Amino acid sequence: MPYKKVSCTFGELVVAWEDETVVYLDFGHDMTRLRQYLHQDAYFEAALPEFLAAALASYEKGHPEALDGIPCRLQVTDFQRRVLTALRTIPFGQTASYGQLARMIGSEKAARAVGGALNRNPIALIYPCHRIIGATGKMTGFASGIAHKEALLAHELGENS
Repeated sequence: MPYKKVSCTFGELVVAWEDETVVYLDFGHDMTRLRQYLHQDAYFEAALPEFLAAALASYEKGHPEALDGIPCRLQVTDFQRRVLTALRTIPFGQTASYGQLARMIGSEKAARAVGGALNRNPIALIYPCHRIIGATGKMTGFASGIAHKEALLAHELGENS
C-alpha cells in the first residue's frame, strides 16, 4: 500500500491511500499507528497523488473545503462512524467538547466513549478530531500530542501565517 510522509506548517503527516481513496492520515512520522490500524506491513513510499497534494496545499492556505471532496474509506465500528461523521459538522476554526459531540450523536452520556472513538480516528484532519476539547476549554486527549492539536487550531484561526 502506498504512503507518503508530508511536511506541513502545522505538523508532519503520514498519508496512506488505495485506489485514489485515503485510508489513513495521521500526524507524526511514526509508522506504528499505520501498521496497527491497517494490520499489514506491506507499505511503500510513493509520490502523493496530485489530488491529495493539491487538497493539502489548499487546506494549508486556509481553505478547509479543499478536504471535503477527498474520498475516504473508514474501517471503524458503527459508533465510531457516527462520532466521526458528526465531527465533520464542526466548522473550521471552531471547537466543541466531548460532551457536546456526544449530544450531537444522540448519546448524551457517552463523552468518554466519544473520546475513545476519536483516539482511534484513522483519518485525522479530514475527520478533524483536533476541534474537540475538554468541557472546561482545556486542550485534552490527542493521539499525536497536544502540540499538534494546538498547531492545527492555531492554523485554522490564522495564527500560523
